[in-house]
Amino acid sequence: MVTLLRKIRHQLLQENRFSRYLLYAIGEIFLVVIGILIALQINNWNEEKKARKYELKMLQELQSVLNRDREYFNSQINRLTEKEKSANRLIQAIEAKEENLDTLNKYLQGLRYEILFQYNSGPYESIQSGGLDKISNDSIRSKMTGLYEFLIPRSEKVLDQLKSSELLESQLLEQITRRNIMDLPSGGRVIRGKIMDSKVIYGDEFLHLVQINKNSTFVAKSQMERLVPHIDSLLNLLKVEVGN
Repeated sequence: MVTLLRKIRHQLLQENRFSRYLLYAIGEIFLVVIGILIALQINNWNEEKKARKYELKMLQELQSVLNRDREYFNSQINRLTEKEKSANRLIQAIEAKEENLDTLNKYLQGLRYEILFQYNSGPYESIQSGGLDKISNDSIRSKMTGLYEFLIPRSEKVLDQLKSSELLESQLLEQITRRNIMDLPSGGRVIRGKIMDSKVIYGDEFLHLVQINKNSTFVAKSQMERLVPHIDSLLNLLKVEVGN
């Protein structure tokens, strides 16, 4: 096309037809400009396609991690519920003056479940390092930021404060139990503290131990229960956005 226009332009100049030459010159410039604009638009489409592909990939990774974290928090809530039941059962034993050692040791073991607060922030950190503006959905960006910048760190800080009572809990256990070799359901054996004198349930140390566990369990369970609905809300948005 450009070669044809040049031939026409050359012929018009030879024939001294300046007005026609000017029109062809303008037409040639117009075609060049249109070509450039089309090329720029195609390049923009390609860049937008790449950006969208990257966005969906990161959102899918976030979705996968959130599903696993949600399952983990729910499993922790269930186990903390059992720990809470053990604490309540020991309080009932004190009130009813129930001195059966097997029963007392069974529920004492129920108190020993360690509270673990774990989550995976890897996909969010990757999104953050790449620029939060890469996430086009305002609702997803807002809820995601709120979850990882405020809600989870707040819960993590609260649960970290519970660790300050671990030393006292260990000292109280030492006072009310004696170390024994115990058989595990799996067939193994472990050395663990065991109540040998049922009368210890009437002492301040035993009640203090139950109180510490009851309070820490309530706090940990409450924090995780507050997180789950926020995770569910973000997962619902992600499900619509990524299409699965």
